[in-house]
Amino acid sequence: MWGNYNTSSGQALKGYDVVAYFEDAEAIPGKSEFTYEWGDTTWQFSSADNMALFEQNPEYYAPQFGGFCSFALSKGFTADISPDAWHVKDGKLYVFMDKGVQADWVAGIDDGTLDASAANWAKR
Repeated sequence: MWGNYNTSSGQALKGYDVVAYFEDAEAIPGKSEFTYEWGDTTWQFSSADNMALFEQNPEYYAPQFGGFCSFALSKGFTADISPDAWHVKDGKLYVFMDKGVQADWVAGIDDGTLDASAANWAKR
């Protein structure tokens, strides 16, 4: 499944607030009263302030690789994510299927996991 955003739950990041990863450094569920449509995808936020930040610059906050598991992409396939497995590096959000693969991917960033993910995403 190579789409714009991984929306297996019907919402980006399974309804979690994408801005909270940057502003609060934690995974926070969004609320239905703070919903925004962008990129043919529904995004939810935990506050009106976070929704406003996203509206101003959605490309900045949107997860890399269409919201698919960055580790899986480094291996050449896609996988769903767990909203509590994530990493921000150089102002970019990466999400993962679980915390175990998150740790493996982050540990290998300087050894090519990020490059492999990007190369495989570019092939889609």
